[in-house]
Amino acid sequence: MSQAAPRSSGPGIRGSGAPGRTRPGWVPLPPPQHGAWAFLVVPVLVAFAITGASAAGWLFLVAWVCAYPVGYYLGRGVTARVRRGAWTRLASRERARAVPWAVLAGAAGLPLAVTRPWLLGAAAVLAVLWAIGLWVAAQRGERSMVNDLLLVAQAVASVPIAAAVVAGPAAVLGELAGEVVEATGLVAVYLAGSVIHVKSLLREADSAGYRTANRLWHAVALVVAVSVDPWWALGFGPALVRAAVMRPGLRPGAIGGIEAVVAVLVVVAAFLAL
Repeated sequence: MSQAAPRSSGPGIRGSGAPGRTRPGWVPLPPPQHGAWAFLVVPVLVAFAITGASAAGWLFLVAWVCAYPVGYYLGRGVTARVRRGAWTRLASRERARAVPWAVLAGAAGLPLAVTRPWLLGAAAVLAVLWAIGLWVAAQRGERSMVNDLLLVAQAVASVPIAAAVVAGPAAVLGELAGEVVEATGLVAVYLAGSVIHVKSLLREADSAGYRTANRLWHAVALVVAVSVDPWWALGFGPALVRAAVMRPGLRPGAIGGIEAVVAVLVVVAAFLAL
């Protein structure tokens, strides 16, 4: 997943920043990026709507979720190293925080890599996207739309990957191709809309243009989704409503709670539509 620099974070609802208390290095400390968890889980669950779940699918979800903190903390450490020219205490601390998550991700991912070696190619592509995000963060562009869309791209990639883990690459490229394309495209639209929506309420709260873009995006998204299958309205309809009625000034926790509800509805819509 795309990472953020030490003083910022990826898209979604933010926490209060990196925890200040020192904890043992073996403790897997979750990143304070609460909105990122929906970006991780929703695409995989949507993939399960196509293929059904399996033991391998759930193992992939565990590895996928654990891989995000690895990229997050390692990215913060490397970015701090680049900016400050040395492995400072901050950079070393962030790098160390990636280790327990890497162990967990490896434990879950190794059986999949052995039985599905094509996953190594997918990991290489994701590593390239992560590296691009790292470069953007190092250029102090961690709060840019480019960085946020890189996270969306990485999250959306898990739809075909998770589907292939369960059903096999041949099925994803064959009889399931139409559903995978549908799910991947609409998940991308939903996640990009979430980025725009949260930005319009927090970082770009003073921008009338962002609020207008937010409403237009979700109106078009609803039309497109319903034209694909009416069941998608269950997720994209409420997404449009919240984009239309919510205003800057709300507490981040309230924004996050509403985003969580919309995320659940998108997943339910996927299981009905696919």
